[in-house]
Amino acid sequence: MASTLPFEILIEIFGYLHPIDLYSLSSVCKRFRTLLWSKVSTTTQDIWRTSRIRHISHPTFGPPEKMSEQQYNYLLVVVNSCQFCGECCKYKLAMHWEFRIFCCHNCLLQRCISRNSLINDWKVSEELLACLQQVITPPKSKQKLFLVSDLVKTLSEYHDIEDENQQLIWIQEKQSYINNIIREHKKYKAQFELIRYSNSERIQRLLNRFKFHKHTSTLV
Repeated sequence: MASTLPFEILIEIFGYLHPIDLYSLSSVCKRFRTLLWSKVSTTTQDIWRTSRIRHISHPTFGPPEKMSEQQYNYLLVVVNSCQFCGECCKYKLAMHWEFRIFCCHNCLLQRCISRNSLINDWKVSEELLACLQQVITPPKSKQKLFLVSDLVKTLSEYHDIEDENQQLIWIQEKQSYINNIIREHKKYKAQFELIRYSNSERIQRLLNRFKFHKHTSTLV
């Protein structure tokens, strides 16, 4: 019966559902998916925005730049396992808003490279290092880590520019962009912790991060 209801009524109903329920409904039939999965429809974005505001207990920021409400809701409240290996232990998982990745510490390390390796092995200049988004690692970590996929993408963009003056302009713009991303994503990370975890869970996660720090401090 629901599949034959007018869109106006479905839109009203969907606005009262939790984002997790909306994700489930989007796979029920083509009609629901059409209504719930468009990233350009203002109506679709309003449905997800209303659901987020109504059902997430803490006030939330709007989505980061260039992120749809669907993806934002998915990262905020739906995803609960490592997107690479399926690990479900909340104390081993972390959201990396700067890369839109939710994964466990082990999978993160497998996809990272240290600053020392970039300088000594890859011969990446300090100027280009400043154009790379650093992975947010535990406090006082001795290693600065970078996502390999982001490294390859960034270096490819740079080397595609043949004119030296244009390369300098690109470096300046990229560094400014990275600085803005760092400021923006810190607030999303703090918001995520408040939404997903209790006070005691946040304390335990902090302790686990320091254990992770001991491991990353030996990574080269």
